[in-house]
Amino acid sequence: MRGDAVTRSIRDIGLLLARLGFAFVLFPHGWNKLTDWGVSGTAAGFAQMGVPFPELSAYVAIIGEFGSAILFTLGLLTPLAGLVTVVAMIGAVLTAPGHLFTQGGMKGGLIPLHTAGNVLSSGTGLLDEKWPGASAFVFAVLALALAVAGPGRISLDYRFFGRSEWFGHREA
Repeated sequence: MRGDAVTRSIRDIGLLLARLGFAFVLFPHGWNKLTDWGVSGTAAGFAQMGVPFPELSAYVAIIGEFGSAILFTLGLLTPLAGLVTVVAMIGAVLTAPGHLFTQGGMKGGLIPLHTAGNVLSSGTGLLDEKWPGASAFVFAVLALALAVAGPGRISLDYRFFGRSEWFGHREA
């Protein structure tokens, strides 16, 4: 029984560190959009890049980067924070300059996702460390992992809702 408590405490500390670390790297992206450019400036930049629905995309990006970073830090509404971040990051992967389907990005659409040989040497694929969508892709994976794993017991989700994980049994 004591071993289970220690294991659980280590898991909670690990989830806390993962949430704080992720929020630390995500927050500046949303902060810049919110404070330097604002929604209208971000939307104008998105429109210039050819991002569909630039104003809506600006709101999703700011909420997904700034708002979600705050929620992850607090461990509050973790599945919602994860979902919004995943949506924002998928949008970034698919539409931002040099990302998947935009000019100057991966040549040949999705084909380079599945071929390693020439993709690595030509610098045009997902497997290339210079791929501009890499950080957005990693952010999406981390947000999804935290949403599924839950915030742990060192969180406001646990304090207010009795949830250290949202997709398991509710704790008493």
